[in-house]
Amino acid sequence: MSHSASVIDKRAVRWETLLLAGLLIVTFIPFLSETLFTTKGEPREAIVAVSMLNQDNWILPVSFGADIPYKPPMLAWCIAVLGWLNGGEVTEFLSRLPSALAAMAMVMITFRFFVRRTSGGVALGTALILAGSFEVFRAATICRVDMLLTAFMVTAMYALFRQWERHKEGTWAPSLVAALLMSGAVLTKGPVGMLLPCMVLFVFRLLKGGHFLQTFVSLALSGILSLVLPALWYVAAYARGGEPFLELVLEENFGRFTGSMSYGSHEHSLWYNFTSILSGFAPYTLLFLIGLFARPWRGLKRGGGAFLAKLRSMDAVELFAMLATVLVFVFYCIPKSKRSVYLLPMYPFMSYFMAIYVRRLVKIGSGSLRVYGWILAVLGIVASVAVLLLMTGMVAPFGSGSTGVILKGFAGEGSRVLPSLVCYVTLAGAGVLIWILFRKSARGAALGSMVFTLVLYWMVQAAALPACMNYKSDRDMAARIDALTGEDDSLYSFRYGRMDRFFTLGYYLDDRMWRFDVDNPDEGVLVIAAHDLPSFTSDVAPGYVFAPVADLGRSGEVKADLTLLRFKRSE
Repeated sequence: MSHSASVIDKRAVRWETLLLAGLLIVTFIPFLSETLFTTKGEPREAIVAVSMLNQDNWILPVSFGADIPYKPPMLAWCIAVLGWLNGGEVTEFLSRLPSALAAMAMVMITFRFFVRRTSGGVALGTALILAGSFEVFRAATICRVDMLLTAFMVTAMYALFRQWERHKEGTWAPSLVAALLMSGAVLTKGPVGMLLPCMVLFVFRLLKGGHFLQTFVSLALSGILSLVLPALWYVAAYARGGEPFLELVLEENFGRFTGSMSYGSHEHSLWYNFTSILSGFAPYTLLFLIGLFARPWRGLKRGGGAFLAKLRSMDAVELFAMLATVLVFVFYCIPKSKRSVYLLPMYPFMSYFMAIYVRRLVKIGSGSLRVYGWILAVLGIVASVAVLLLMTGMVAPFGSGSTGVILKGFAGEGSRVLPSLVCYVTLAGAGVLIWILFRKSARGAALGSMVFTLVLYWMVQAAALPACMNYKSDRDMAARIDALTGEDDSLYSFRYGRMDRFFTLGYYLDDRMWRFDVDNPDEGVLVIAAHDLPSFTSDVAPGYVFAPVADLGRSGEVKADLTLLRFKRSE
């Protein structure tokens, strides 16, 4: 390559880096506070950070007066630090920010990883496809541990691959960078954060001719080093939590994998993982299916020879990406507990192969890219117009039940500038995409569709999700409970079920609620589901007198009517 070509390539990579960073910032940051907490998953994580700050306990805080966290503290630490910088207040925005930043870092590092080893077009396509995959978008915009865990694991794999590149002849040494990243993964969700990266690179190095013992020692040392920092926390947490903490750790890390947990946890059949990939990789699942009509395999040469020999002769990057995809999938097919987010470490590598697939469609001049682009453009126009009509009142809310409430939610969003503005931006983006499609450039159609996918997510976050979800939030109910109880009132809650709590209420009440079944208090105020009250008063609290305070209405989190009562132990 000439010097001038090298300069042009470096300049192009810089511009692509800036473009990608800007798109990621606009996609994942501005809308994090638009949707309230509505399900138990997000407030369950956020309340741990609230407890850390309230109790000044950064090792093993207690929520609801008795509950120790079910996961290691990395996400809670991140949220608590942000809350501390915010004057001690943990908001929805700050609770989701670690996931968004982790997703952005993972996409950018993925781009830099592939741009150094493949073409700029494939690297940029990989990054845009990764950011636009539904499962990645969802995990990046909610307060859960999954995106933080995925970012640590994926970047640890990249670090281990770079170590192999520097020492293709073999090395006994560990990778300190990978060990540090895997430490973050272990502190996010446990030893799986170390096992998976080491497993992928162990198989890869062996297939690339690595000596078994040398490879094992090198990766084992990396894995052992990654456990040093987590071990410090585990020891400190055990000193505070004792045997209950140890039992919880063993159940969450080993019982979940072996299916021997004391409670059911996301148990699904093997087919669940296949359907999760098909839905989670949307909208690119659709592009893949449309592209098959172009027969992108035509003209490709078929390699001969034994399967193992073909694997060993594969390009190193392609072999690495293939192994990461297959091994992660197979690993999570083993346990009974299955969730779509467990498969997130596959997505950067699936996105790489999808980018190669798109490059092939571009090369053969396939019209499937334009067909796919038209589908996205029409979808964006129809969705934007529909939302605008509902928000402006040109289409009056109709229907009953949740449908009517959601449509009223759209009408309520019409008084705000941001939802309407983003809808108009989406319409403009659809217009630009259509202009590109009329130019009949396969490459332009591919890039335009990838960018417009992110624009669609802007509308989803700014307009659709708030209207569809915020009515379910228990935030207003928490404010009412706060108004009905005095500063001297001790607030308790009760739910049947080992892990069931009023997590949304607990978060919005700043972790003021305690557990009745643990404390057995003499008097106070109780929040309970109305349908649980008869059995509760007879079986759990027969020695108490209860006086109703207020019917709180239906909880969006627990899907039941709640009631507020004052209680006192009878003499």
